[in-house]
Amino acid sequence: MLYFTKLFLTSIFIINVETVIASEAKTGLPQLDLSTYPSLMFWSVFSIIIGFVLMKYLVTPNIKSIINSRETSIQNDLVKAKTSNQESEKIKQSIIKIQEDIKSKSQKIISDAMLESKQSIEKKEKEISAKLELKVSEAEKKIIDTQNTVINDVINVAEEITTDVVKKFTNIKYDKSNIKKAIKLASNNVLMEK
Repeated sequence: MLYFTKLFLTSIFIINVETVIASEAKTGLPQLDLSTYPSLMFWSVFSIIIGFVLMKYLVTPNIKSIINSRETSIQNDLVKAKTSNQESEKIKQSIIKIQEDIKSKSQKIISDAMLESKQSIEKKEKEISAKLELKVSEAEKKIIDTQNTVINDVINVAEEITTDVVKKFTNIKYDKSNIKKAIKLASNNVLMEK
């Protein structure tokens, strides 16, 4: 501040000296007129000082606050971007985990369904096989029963025919029990040959 005071006093002194000199000679170019130099110097210094004060106390703090707020905003944006990036990574990892869980669950469901269908098919095959075996055994029983019935009928008819033939063609006395035994023996031999 002392410097500015000295500068101000020196400017006033020069202005006063120049005023005195200027009053003596008023000829020539105005730019070269030494009487205007002190006022030009005063107003130049005054303008520079006012400009400096305005820059120092008004413009520079505003620029500084704007730069600081911009830097703060950039830092906040970077923090938000980093946080968003971390959140998106977490979401991505959770989605990957969910996809893996869904994939494993679907594979489990598919394998369970395959196993269940295989068991169901095997069960149905067993049921069908049991039914077929039952029907086959029933059919075999019917065939055997029918065969036995037919054989018995044939034997009975053979006994009757044999007794009729023996009666008509021979005068042999016969016993029905002997004829039955002979026909049964013959039929057993025939059946055994099959």
